[in-house]
Amino acid sequence: MTLTTSGDTVVNAEQLYEASRRAITLTVDNLWPGSGAVLGPQCPSVTSYVCPVTVDGEEMYAKYSWLGSSLVSILRGARGTWDDVLEAQHPYTKSADLVTRREYQHLKFLQELGRPRVCDARAFRAGVLFTEAVPGMTIAEMINACPWDTAALLDSVLLSLKEVHGELGARYLRGAWPINERNIVDVFFRKFKGPAGYVAGLGRDSGLPEDERLAVVGLVEHAVRRLLRLTAALPARHRTAVFGDLKPEHVFLSSHRLTFIDPALQWAAGPQPDVAKLCGRTLMLALCHHELRAEQQITQGVLDALSRHFAGLTKTDRADRLREVMVLWLMDTTNYLTSCLSAPSSFPLSAHQRALIANGRRIATVVDRVSGLLIGSMTGLGLIDAIFNEVEHTKLDLR
Repeated sequence: MTLTTSGDTVVNAEQLYEASRRAITLTVDNLWPGSGAVLGPQCPSVTSYVCPVTVDGEEMYAKYSWLGSSLVSILRGARGTWDDVLEAQHPYTKSADLVTRREYQHLKFLQELGRPRVCDARAFRAGVLFTEAVPGMTIAEMINACPWDTAALLDSVLLSLKEVHGELGARYLRGAWPINERNIVDVFFRKFKGPAGYVAGLGRDSGLPEDERLAVVGLVEHAVRRLLRLTAALPARHRTAVFGDLKPEHVFLSSHRLTFIDPALQWAAGPQPDVAKLCGRTLMLALCHHELRAEQQITQGVLDALSRHFAGLTKTDRADRLREVMVLWLMDTTNYLTSCLSAPSSFPLSAHQRALIANGRRIATVVDRVSGLLIGSMTGLGLIDAIFNEVEHTKLDLR
């Protein structure tokens, strides 16, 4: 199957969204008959259909996944026509490897584990996952509001995952289904090991000027070629359980307590995928920030958090793990940027995702320059310093 990014969408967005809401409404009626439930508007999400639901005054969120693929991919025809999608969706909602079913199981395990604290999984039925609404601000919101606290916030998030990264997490995952649909490397391969037309068509519905769009496409093409080479050196995964979808938006802070949402437990060689996604998405907050001082504070906070997280390792192990984090960070950044750029014009993107598109050339330039450093001869901690210097210079060059 191929994914196109130009021209009309293959699947009608309104049909997809209406079918999602119909499935959620029917499930609510089955679970809480006569409750007078109210569905809120669609939440910005490129992966699943998500919306708030109020049942007897209680606020929850409902999530519905289509064939384990992103909504953007479904709309662009990666799983065929609307009739093809509907035909495949019915058996998919009954399968054991349904993404929302596995997420429900992961939430239940994490609740038993106790740390990290996760949102309550209220119910699961017919492919629909219901979770409690979590109070407080997300770590992404906290970092944007208080960029000088970036390192401390990232430290607290990573510290909360020690049990998941330890033997208890690995023991659980040996008998459970990982959610590899959210694995950074697997997503990268699905996007970029296929026909080159996907990259060539990026951003055609984004509103970017054509010269800007073509510049982004060229930068992404260069970086993807390098990153495909670099993946060959990544270590085997089957040793450590990781949270898997550790974005700053997926951790809430309220009354000095962290609460995590949207786990995607999966195997890794170590905690590096969690570190890479958390720190990489935080760097994107810096690259999209409107104040230069805040950009610098966030970037320095990421570097400080990385240094502290791997401080107990030998010099060689620390350098190797930091290098792996850098490769995974670039791959995740490329995955996320291209998903936003390939979204149809009417797709409900968040304010941050729109800012990501507006700053697409800056972000693609960082990925291009840093991937060039990673395939060069530089090694060790000097490489990490050079990478963060490149991030700083790129921001200044393109402001």
